[in-house]
Parts: sequence; structure tokens; C-alpha cells
Amino acid sequence: MGRPEKPLTPCGPHNEALLALASWLRERRKEVGLRYADLAARTQDTEHSCSVSTLQRAASGNVIPRLPVVEAYARACGASVEQARRLWCEARTRARRGPTVVPLPRLVNTSAELRLALQATYARAGYMPLREMERRAQLGRLPTTTVSRMLKGGTMLSRHQLRAFLEVCGVPYKEHGDWLDAWQRAWNAQFHYPTQRLAEAAWRGRRVVEYARAGGYRGIGLLHRAYASRYDGPSPGAWEEDAPLWDAARAASA
Repeated sequence: MGRPEKPLTPCGPHNEALLALASWLRERRKEVGLRYADLAARTQDTEHSCSVSTLQRAASGNVIPRLPVVEAYARACGASVEQARRLWCEARTRARRGPTVVPLPRLVNTSAELRLALQATYARAGYMPLREMERRAQLGRLPTTTVSRMLKGGTMLSRHQLRAFLEVCGVPYKEHGDWLDAWQRAWNAQFHYPTQRLAEAAWRGRRVVEYARAGGYRGIGLLHRAYASRYDGPSPGAWEEDAPLWDAARAASA
């Protein structure tokens, strides 16, 4: 079995969950009676191979290991990967302070409320690194730049991206309907229909999307139908601002 591991000792006020994760990993290894060299050998032919030192650090209780390492450790021990992931999420969540007041998806009506709810979901998922989220979503479904901008309030996810975000964060599938309904309400809240009709009359053949402006009034963004046919929701980078429509919007709201 090799040398005994150093005992786990508290080293800070917010590390109880980290110690619980390290303790759980150590117990799983003892149950199967394997050395760290044996665990490392079992991971070599898997998606995420780990060295002896990496596995030892994962169970040291000193730092929060990366999620793929925790999962590889659990698989090598024949233990529950889901339980390992829950303990990892709890350790990461306890290490950072997330939103304290969060609306339920069915109560979300605006993009700001949706962002707050998604930030809380991201926190419960252990603030998973964005590159790891992108890797798990696969096929470019969840670009790191898009998720980063969403969490900072710079954009909304599309419906496809929202589904991928929920899957990676471990939100049960039965709850996805409430989230998609919340997304639709938040998306619709960006439209100002009188101004939209005015712009459509002036620029036929294009779809008009209204969005909030920092100047305090609502402006018009133009989204080509060719773009709309490819994506569930537009991205601010695809909008074209046009001076005549801005003037019409100001006149309509005066």
C-alpha cells in the first residue's frame, strides 16, 4: 500500500467541502486496496490519464483538483462519478461567493433576471472552467467567449446554447422546459412592438430586433433574415444600426 498519506487538517474557514472531497477520494482508494501507481495505471487508457502525483494532489485536501482528475480518480476506484462530481461542485461553490437572491426560472421575465438565474446555476455547478464546459458540450455548442459574455451581461445565449449550458451544469432534463420558457420571455421583453412595426414599414425584407441602449432609450437593430434562419437568436455582433431608424425610434418615443 506504500507510505500512509498525511492526515487531512483544516487550513481555512471555507474548506470543509474540500476536505469532504479529499476524504471521500481516500476512502474509495482504501476500499479497493490500490496504490496510487495502480490508480494511475488504470487511467492511462482513458479519456483523461493522470500521473501518480496528480492523483495524490487530488486527495491531499490542499487544493481543489480539476474535475476531469476527480472523475478519473473515481472511475479508477470503481466509485460513483456522479457523487465525485457533486462533491467537487460543492468544494468549488464554497470557495467562491455566488448570487444570494435568485429568481426561479418560472418567475424570470427579463434578460437581467435570466442572467442572474444562470449565474446561480453556474455557481451550483462549481464554477466549472469555461474551456471545460466547452469541451463537455462538444461540437462547438457552447463557445467560451459567448458564455463569458453572458455571465458578464454582454449577451444572451441562443436556445441551443442554453440547452447545452443546462446539460453541462447538470440541470435535470425535466426542468429544461421552464428554462426555455424563461428564455422566450426574456427574449420577447427586448422587443418594442410599435417601433418594430415602424422600422419594418421602412425596411421591408428585414427582421427588426429592438434592444436596450446605454443612452436610456430603446434603439433598433437590424437582423438579416438569412442570419435568423441559421440561429435561434441573434447576436449583437450581427446587428446593423441605421441612422434613419434611430431617428424614427426617437421620434416615436418622444
